[in-house]
Amino acid sequence: MSRIIKAGWAGVATLLAFLAVPAQSDTTIGPRTQPPYSDWLTTRMETLRHQDPKAMLLGDSLIAGWPPDLARRLFDAEPMNFGAGGDTAGNLLWRVRQSFGPGMGLRSALILVGTNDLPNRSAAEIAGTIGTITTDMKRSAPGACITLLTLLPRRDGNAAFAERIAEVNRRLAALAAPGLRVVDANTPLRDACPAEGACPLYKDPVHLTRAGYERLAAAVGKAGC
Repeated sequence: MSRIIKAGWAGVATLLAFLAVPAQSDTTIGPRTQPPYSDWLTTRMETLRHQDPKAMLLGDSLIAGWPPDLARRLFDAEPMNFGAGGDTAGNLLWRVRQSFGPGMGLRSALILVGTNDLPNRSAAEIAGTIGTITTDMKRSAPGACITLLTLLPRRDGNAAFAERIAEVNRRLAALAAPGLRVVDANTPLRDACPAEGACPLYKDPVHLTRAGYERLAAAVGKAGC
């Protein structure tokens, strides 16, 4: 595809041989090596470059698990799901840098990432890396509208994580700018769930049921600016 940078791909081994470089303090930009990530990485990134999608969802398992029919409601074009279970913000930034390039036709994108960073990164590092993701995307597709979702509540009872999520979300809210819409995805889920016990919006402490995604999609509306 002539409009997108075409890096040479010599297979999974070459991909995973990329040197991870530091960014945002000790945040690492690089791929994960655990299977099946490497196989998924090769095929999905190649698909993105060949298709040059007009709409995308990007993130971790919370994006990967987004029901396709609910995802289509968010966009005016058929979206590509670029979610990968287990990814950190640094992993997603690496994927964006290897897959995006000048002249992309991307018009609308939705990003949700960062919950996997909570055990090892500060709020400033997490929000800073997510901000860098949006900057790099806008560099490749200046006309794109990016919808950035704040981190969702976790139902694992970890008070330190809850405090860090709140701080990350405060920092993400400050990123809002022309072409970058920040949506509070935390409050609608938190308000709908009891403080303790089971919640029908969650199937485990982190991941959503279909009802949870429906609540999230309602909060987003259209992924536009």
